[in-house]
Amino acid sequence: MELHILGIRHHGVGSAKNIVERLNALQPDILLVEGPPELDSVVQWVTHKELKPPVAVLAYNTEKPAQATFYPFAKFSPEWQAITYAHQKNVPVWMMDLPLAHTFGIEIKKQEAAEKERKRLEEEAKQEAQEEIISVEDTNPQNNVTGEELPSAETGEGPLAEYETEFARDPISYLAQVAGYDDGELWWEHHFEHKFVKNSSQDHFEGVMMTMDVLREHVPMHHSAERDDLREAYMRKQIRQAEKAGYTKCVVVCGAWHGPALKNYNEKSVITSDDKSLKALPSTKVSCTWIPWTNTRLGMFSGYGAGIVSPGWYEHLWSHGQDKGIRWLTRVARMFRDKKMDISTAHVIEAYRLAEALAAMRDLSRPGLMELNEATQTVLCFGDSILLKLVEEELIVGKSTIGKVPKELPKLPIQSDFDELRKKCRLDVTEANKDYELDLRKELDLNRSRFLHRLDVLDIKWGKKISISTKGTFKEGWRLRWQPEMEIELIEKGFWGNTILEACTKYLLDLATQTQSITQLAAFIQEAIPAELFSVIEKLLEKINELSTISSDILELMGAVSPLVDVSRYGNVRKTDLTAINQLVNGLLTRVCIGLPNACYGLDDETSNRMFEHIKKTDEAVRLLDNEELEQLWYKTLGVILDKNGINTIIIGCTCRLLFDGKIIDETETARRFGLALSPGTEPKDAAGWIEGFLKGSGTILLYDQTLWNLLYKWVFELEQDKFLELLPILRRTFSKFDPSERKQIGEKAKKGITTINTTTFGSNVELPENFNYERAAKSLETIKLLLGIA
Repeated sequence: MELHILGIRHHGVGSAKNIVERLNALQPDILLVEGPPELDSVVQWVTHKELKPPVAVLAYNTEKPAQATFYPFAKFSPEWQAITYAHQKNVPVWMMDLPLAHTFGIEIKKQEAAEKERKRLEEEAKQEAQEEIISVEDTNPQNNVTGEELPSAETGEGPLAEYETEFARDPISYLAQVAGYDDGELWWEHHFEHKFVKNSSQDHFEGVMMTMDVLREHVPMHHSAERDDLREAYMRKQIRQAEKAGYTKCVVVCGAWHGPALKNYNEKSVITSDDKSLKALPSTKVSCTWIPWTNTRLGMFSGYGAGIVSPGWYEHLWSHGQDKGIRWLTRVARMFRDKKMDISTAHVIEAYRLAEALAAMRDLSRPGLMELNEATQTVLCFGDSILLKLVEEELIVGKSTIGKVPKELPKLPIQSDFDELRKKCRLDVTEANKDYELDLRKELDLNRSRFLHRLDVLDIKWGKKISISTKGTFKEGWRLRWQPEMEIELIEKGFWGNTILEACTKYLLDLATQTQSITQLAAFIQEAIPAELFSVIEKLLEKINELSTISSDILELMGAVSPLVDVSRYGNVRKTDLTAINQLVNGLLTRVCIGLPNACYGLDDETSNRMFEHIKKTDEAVRLLDNEELEQLWYKTLGVILDKNGINTIIIGCTCRLLFDGKIIDETETARRFGLALSPGTEPKDAAGWIEGFLKGSGTILLYDQTLWNLLYKWVFELEQDKFLELLPILRRTFSKFDPSERKQIGEKAKKGITTINTTTFGSNVELPENFNYERAAKSLETIKLLLGIA
């Protein structure tokens, strides 16, 4: 059989052009392309009019979809062009790399072995810890270390080994360094990719083969050589299979590095070695499908282990191979003009002249991307590197470019349901951030919110909640950004159901059965309400009721109150019946109020701080509920804690502050408790805890709550000098936890002293200076009313 091995660089533009020319010249009767045989089931889609690159084959373990890999293709990928040629000419095309069934199987075996070894080491460590170790001095000189071994390349240590490891990882960098290049990719581009000359493809591939022959002979193998050996053994096996099938002219398209290893495919010793290597390899079931890819993702080193950093530039070279830079610079100028920047034709001409001059200085036949970038930054960007970043994003990478796949492509039911819901919600799949402000009173936006919340439940983070300016609960902000890995997550969740709704329901119920935490179950309800998983909510409520009746952990009960109260905000817009949730909240709060005083007794500092945070959150939840009966019960409980002995002072200070904010105790009583807490008989540590509990997180509140400010100011002002100096470290410790900007504003406010409080007709407190002229202000009210149209 006549064999032609064409070594390529994955995603190489020059390689792709030479592949097309060489295939047309050779006209083979079979084509073998690097890639696992599992791809044979999907490559027939390459010529489909709706499959538009960049796209990728997603290959995954059918039983464990999380174990997956991608095989990306661009229009300028040599493999894409080779497969396209084969289908257009009706030439059989086989994928010839090691099957992913074996690759995944080997990975699983390694993981199992590593886990087994980890457990063995843990067991040994436990046994050693249990044994009584008797230290005996060893007098045998052979057991004493008298020196250190010198590092060598063989042991993977030392400077020589460092260079050899680098070359083994990237063999091309060896030749690049010899030629005076710092970057192996740049050297390869200048010598192989950018020098496409018609009718020279044979010389090109012969040169590539000679280069790889030399490299494989002189450069040490990388640590992945064992896997490469298996891959190359299978490639040779596929070539033999093609010969056995009766084909007479075979063309192999593979990574340049593998080329030399395939030439001796028919030697007996090689056949024996290959059969031995490939015998009894572990295996698993693999499924494949096409998914949209992006230019940005072409930089990923996935699948066959190759990526590029300039896909937009490569696409330009593929479409306009004869362009010496003028067309590219024109595109750059057009982009800047679209951004409202003044770029003239003269700018483009001068930038091109500079790029040509740089290429001549570097002995290049024409400007490359580096020269064009330097000219662009100097002339078009006026030396500004930030503007060049814009060129990189928009043109060099082309981050907005995303491929398309046919609608009729075989998919899992959950993928089809996802696509149908996405189109119904009019949400675009794009890698760029796209913000949505949803008005939940509108049906479309409500559907979008429900869909995105259900994906959140499945841990598919396509959308991320963002804050927006709104006074109601009927609006939501979302930022959407699609990543191809989410396709794997979607397939993985297909285990739970054929639709998004079914998968959400079963997945969340499964998580609920695995936890005994009331707080976690409440968090699940918080997720389920906006996702409208009503059947799940009912079961979650039942389990919380069951656990809360037997739980004595007050922190756990308090942790559940806040998220359950939060979900009540969805009641009006989502038309959700919250009766059962409100009843559960009432029951939980009642249990909390009964057990909280005793739960606060005798806590250490760390647990007291946790209790402090839970009390504050529960207080916020009680205020949000707007239930007068529960509010009275809550404040009564805080009053019991305030007067109870044996409770950490940070909790006492916190309860005093909450009772003051709730107007349960007045300013006079609060000032009295201030004095008691910081009296000479109080331990400094207790005093510090009390003041911290009272003021913690109140930097901004002190600036705007004039009543609280005046209370604190009067108390400090009335302290005697000696007492003030004694308490200063305590106050300093508390205020040091405020933001620097808050501390600065508090200092400025302290210079003004007591703040005058005037209650307006709107019932809010306004800070007024001491010399405020009320008479002049009153005269302006009539004019303001006239302007507002309320006179």
